[in-house]
Amino acid sequence: MPTRFASVFHRLSIAFLFAALLAAIPAVSDAVPSMGRQTGKQCATCHTVFPELTPYGRQFKLLAYSQSTAEQAAESMFGKVPISALLQVSRTSTKNVSSGGSTPEDFPRDRQTIVQGAGLYYGGKITENSGGLVQYFYDGIEKKWKTEMFDVRWANTVTAGGKDVILGFTVSNSPTLTDIYNSTPNWSFPHTDTAAIQPNAAAMVDMTLASKVGGPGAYALWNELLYGEVAFYRTNKTGVFRPLGWGNERDVRVKGYAPYWRFALQKELDQHNFSLGTYGLITNTHLDPDDPATPTNRFRDVAFDGQYQYITRAHQFSAQATWIRERQRLNAAFDAGMASNPSNSLQTFRAGAHYFYQRKWGGGFQYFQTRGDPDDLRYNTGAAVTGSINGSPNNKGWTTELNYLPVQNVKLAVRYTSYSQFNGAGANYDSFGRNAKDNNSVYLLGWILF
Repeated sequence: MPTRFASVFHRLSIAFLFAALLAAIPAVSDAVPSMGRQTGKQCATCHTVFPELTPYGRQFKLLAYSQSTAEQAAESMFGKVPISALLQVSRTSTKNVSSGGSTPEDFPRDRQTIVQGAGLYYGGKITENSGGLVQYFYDGIEKKWKTEMFDVRWANTVTAGGKDVILGFTVSNSPTLTDIYNSTPNWSFPHTDTAAIQPNAAAMVDMTLASKVGGPGAYALWNELLYGEVAFYRTNKTGVFRPLGWGNERDVRVKGYAPYWRFALQKELDQHNFSLGTYGLITNTHLDPDDPATPTNRFRDVAFDGQYQYITRAHQFSAQATWIRERQRLNAAFDAGMASNPSNSLQTFRAGAHYFYQRKWGGGFQYFQTRGDPDDLRYNTGAAVTGSINGSPNNKGWTTELNYLPVQNVKLAVRYTSYSQFNGAGANYDSFGRNAKDNNSVYLLGWILF
């Protein structure tokens, strides 16, 4: 048996053994996370397969995570306090870790079985009309503790013109974290990062500011048809929002507040539900994140997205797509010799579909593509693996993932990501002989919520 195949076979054998052991765990109420204990409902009520929300799950989030039964259905090791825990164990294997000019430091967590995430989150009611989802955990890829998610909200239902309206207010630490659909960046497939090499370019609204900002927002859902949200984010490096970014790298400093907007139409028809919307962000960032006196660059992101779900007891199918266009005004960077152009554009498209049978077996597929103006000073590090010989941000490829859930709060996954273009080229993209397909990767994940 070839050595490489034997190694892959060995890892998969371990994964399936782990799955078999987990399958023997009884699905008792103690294993259900805090929101399930609060409502007395199973995970399947709010999720197709976590973290994707059903219509009931979206309603629960809009009502500030505060809905509950008259008596909490179950207690956990934390009693009736809505605290849960998570554990993620993973392994990433990149196809080529020895291309020309590369060093082991370029792949610091590759081909290692690691605790990718471990920590606690407060998930549920605070008062009758308020609640939150706040996660503080250990990031095993970056090897540090940090606040990953902070979403605290208040909500109530009122009547306007004979129609029900849910009104709410939030404080959160990432654009799109507050969103109720799985077509925007924070909650879109594939849901978890890997230790594999990532392309150089991403729009501001596309997780670039995740956990690095904080701010208030307001939202409304009118007649279960029209959803709208506005928020204003500022850097959480200092000031009252600083706890929202504990432990996170603050490599971006926003000048003043960055306005974020989100609007969507949704419709539910028996087992089918649809949404179609737009979202965006305007951000001015200081040239030096440590010096608020430095001049700024301006980024304007406008995006469109859509989602479809078909949900029955046995079958769960969903499809999502998003398109993001970012216009970059880089006068400060251009004048400082940090950008080749005074302005650039960047466009990202992702579309995928997912299917599960009885919320136990299934998986998903996604196509992704990013295109933009070449800019050697912004996108070419000049280094092996991360460089771009033509200074281009272009990349494209696909990701597929298979999942098995032995119980509702345990997910086992194997994911394969393939690139046909990376940092602007398919072959020799870094000028050291590395090809896009060298960054193809296999990812194994065990994800437990309790």
